[in-house]
Amino acid sequence: MTAARKLTLCALFAALIAAGTHIKIPTPLLPLTLQTLFVVLSGLVLGRKYGALSVCVYVLAGLMGLPVFTGSVLNPTFGYIVGFIPGAWLAGYIAERFRPCFMTWLLGALAGMAVIYAFGIPYYYVMSKYYLGNELGAKTLLIYFVLMPLPGDIAKSFAAGLAVQRLAVFFPDNFTWRR
Repeated sequence: MTAARKLTLCALFAALIAAGTHIKIPTPLLPLTLQTLFVVLSGLVLGRKYGALSVCVYVLAGLMGLPVFTGSVLNPTFGYIVGFIPGAWLAGYIAERFRPCFMTWLLGALAGMAVIYAFGIPYYYVMSKYYLGNELGAKTLLIYFVLMPLPGDIAKSFAAGLAVQRLAVFFPDNFTWRR
């Protein structure tokens, strides 16, 4: 794959991540957005280097003032956005290092989601406690920021694995970094 094609795909995934912020799927617990789906897909499809680059483009666009974030840097959920970069990188790393199959892509997506949680939850706690003055307990964090979004993120990880499985069949040239 040429460098121009890779950079074009990076821009496409940055745009998909931005659009995914605004696509909300109503569920009984909380609405799901497709943002994290596109983050892990960027790593799975583009590999660790270009997947993380596509997320960096998204983050930089938001930091420059383009309306791609739903909140600001001081929003307690900004830590999740920071976690998108290493999350996409890890998903891509797993996709590059292991045999290309659904289980590898599922594992990569789940690992990427776990990294996003690892950045987002502590940031939310610190910003909520020290910036907003709201004391959150461990039980509240566990319920609202792990248990409630977890089923949706697991479903999105399965969707990412299935999407990559289909994309690899129809666009094998985009997956040449695996060879």
